[in-house]
Amino acid sequence: MNLLRGVAAVAVLAGASVATALPAAADTPVMQGDYTYVDEGRTGTWTIFPTCVPIVGDLREPLYLPVGCTLHVTPSGGVRGGDARLTGGLWTYTTNNREGLQCPDGSWAPTTEDVSFNETSGTRRITHAGACGLQPGIIDVPFTLSFKAPLPIPVDQYPLICEPGGLRRCF
Repeated sequence: MNLLRGVAAVAVLAGASVATALPAAADTPVMQGDYTYVDEGRTGTWTIFPTCVPIVGDLREPLYLPVGCTLHVTPSGGVRGGDARLTGGLWTYTTNNREGLQCPDGSWAPTTEDVSFNETSGTRRITHAGACGLQPGIIDVPFTLSFKAPLPIPVDQYPLICEPGGLRRCF
């Protein structure tokens, strides 16, 4: 019986140490604010604000991690915006542009743009399907981002309220 109590005590202590090892808040803040965008000759401003949902780890405490966030990217300067999600350590979004490639005759052809970035740099991958008599192609455009200013109105990145205990439904 004493052996059983000892094993149970070790299991409880081990579970408590694992639970306290999990972060209750993100180690790095989620991008938010105005950023200066610079690529091969184009400069603009990206306004980025997050909307996040707490990840419910073990049903006791919500984990505020970037994985539960969507970054809403609104650029100026000719780059299209979108809602980015964290994938493989980079924020990514895809957008379609009906007039993304100008043909030799002056008409326009559609393109797809995959944008991936972090706090300081990224790549826009522009693909077209070979319209206008051109071969299909991919153009990679590297760019840099630098923090410019906070948002004029602060954004609550965790706008949902989650129930305490139990299944922690959020609304």
